[in-house]
Amino acid sequence: MQQLGLSAFCLTTADRSVFPNMAGAAYGFAGMGPYRGGQADLLRVPYGDYNCLKLPPDAEAKQNDYVMLADIFPTGWHCTELAGLCPGESIVIYGAGPVGLMAAHSAMIKGASIVMVVDRHPDRLRLAESIGAIAIDDSKGSAVDQVLELTNGVGADRGCECVGYQAHDPEGQEHPNMTMNDLVKSVKFTGGIGVVGVFVPQDPAPQDPLYKQGEIVFDYGLCWFKGQTIGTGQCNVKAYNRQLRDLIFCA
Repeated sequence: MQQLGLSAFCLTTADRSVFPNMAGAAYGFAGMGPYRGGQADLLRVPYGDYNCLKLPPDAEAKQNDYVMLADIFPTGWHCTELAGLCPGESIVIYGAGPVGLMAAHSAMIKGASIVMVVDRHPDRLRLAESIGAIAIDDSKGSAVDQVLELTNGVGADRGCECVGYQAHDPEGQEHPNMTMNDLVKSVKFTGGIGVVGVFVPQDPAPQDPLYKQGEIVFDYGLCWFKGQTIGTGQCNVKAYNRQLRDLIFCA
C-alpha cells in the first residue's frame, strides 16, 4: 500500500540547532514554525510512521484525489462539520478557493439540498458550477441579497467562511470582517456558521489600526439576535483523513 504524507513539518535535531527556541512547525500554520506547509513540490515527513496515511491499491490511479487528503479535503469537510450541516439543508460558502470548493464538495457528499458558493473570480466560479454548486458573483451585486433570493428570504441553513482576514471587496479594499458579517446576514435564524479561513492575532500588513491587533468590527448583535452558532478553528487532519480516504476508495 502506498502512503501519503500529511502537510506537516516537524523539526529534526539539526533543525533545532538552527531554531533552538522552536519546538515544532506544523501544517504551515502562521506562528507554528518557519516552514510553508505541505502544498509544495517537495515534502519531508520526519515522523512518517505517525504522519503518513496508508492508501488503497488504487492509489496511483486516483492520486489526484488522494493528494487532497493532505490538507484541502479535510479542511473543507471540517468547515461543514463546524457549521453543523445535516442532509437536506442549504449552505452558502464564502470563498471558492481550494478549501471553499472542497467545502462545497463535502456539502454535496453530505446531502445538502442547495450549495451556494460566493466568489468573484470567473475560473473559480466555473469550477464551483462544474461540481453542481450555484455560483454567486459578488462583483455583480450583493452576495447577501442573492443568497436571500435563492432561499425565499429565509437565508441558508448553514454557512462556511473559507476566506479569512485577507478578504477584499470587488474594488480591492481589504475588509477582514466582510465575509463574517455577510455570513451573519446570509444565514437564517438559529443557523450555523463554520470558520476555517485564517484569522490571526496580529495582522502583519494591516490597512487599519484595528486590524493590526487582529480585531474586526463584527455584527455580534445581529448574530446574537438571530441565535446563530459559530464554530472555528484549524482542521485536525488526522480526525478525518481515514474516513475521507475510504470515501474516495469507494467512489
